[in-house]
Amino acid sequence: MKKFLATILCFLIGSPLCLAAGAAEEIDYKLSYSYFHTQSIHANDINLRAGKNDQYLWLAAYQEDPSDFNQVRAGYERTDRFEYLKLVSSLQLATHGFIGGGINAEIGSPFYAIVGYGRTNLKPYNNLNFDPNDSFTLGAGWHVNPAINVSLYGVQDNRVVDRQRITHLVISGALTNEQKLIMDLFNKSGPPDNQGQSIHGVGASLTYDIHQYFVRLAYDPKVNFTQDNMTRISLGLHF
Repeated sequence: MKKFLATILCFLIGSPLCLAAGAAEEIDYKLSYSYFHTQSIHANDINLRAGKNDQYLWLAAYQEDPSDFNQVRAGYERTDRFEYLKLVSSLQLATHGFIGGGINAEIGSPFYAIVGYGRTNLKPYNNLNFDPNDSFTLGAGWHVNPAINVSLYGVQDNRVVDRQRITHLVISGALTNEQKLIMDLFNKSGPPDNQGQSIHGVGASLTYDIHQYFVRLAYDPKVNFTQDNMTRISLGLHF
C-alpha cells in the first residue's frame, strides 16, 4: 500500500523524495480530514502527506458550500539543518492557476530568531492557514529542552492589505514518547473593512497527538480578515 501511495504522489508531484520511493516502507504518511464552518459556509478538506529525511510531499482536495468552490493542491517542503540554522522552504501548486511558496529560518540555539517570507501569484486560492500568504515573519523562540519549545512571532501582510497582522504564541511539548500537545494562541488585527467594521480577534488552536492518531480543534475569528468566525476540526493518522 505504501509503495503504491509513494508512486502516485511522485507521479503527480515529482520531487527528490521520489528517489526513495522504492523504499516505501521508510516513508512516513499522514492522512487528515478537516471540517471548516462559519455562519455562511461549510467546507471539507482531505490531505495526504508523505515525508522522508526532512522532505515532504502533499496532495489535497478542498470543497466548499454553498459557493461550490473546489480546489486541488499539491506541494513540496524540505528542511535543511545546519549548526545554528534551520531552513524550511516550500512550494505549492493548485488548480485555478495558483502558485505559492515560502522560506522560513530559525537562527541560533537554544534561543533563536525567526525570519520568514512568503509569496504567491495572487491567483484564486482558499487560504487554510491562519496567516496571510504574501507576508513576512519576525519573531523569537526558545528550545527549553528536547521536549518543549516556545515561540512568539508575528506574520504581516506585505503585499495585499497593509497592516493585516497575526501574532502567535506557540507552545509545544512531548507529554510522553507517544503523546504530544501543541497550543497556538494568536491575536489578529487589521484595518477596518469596506463597511468600517473592525478586524480584530483572539483565537486559538489545540493539537493532540497520541500514538499514530491526532486531533486538532481551532477557533479562528475574522477568518482571512473577513467578518466571519470559523471553527475548525481536523482528524488524522500517521502510518
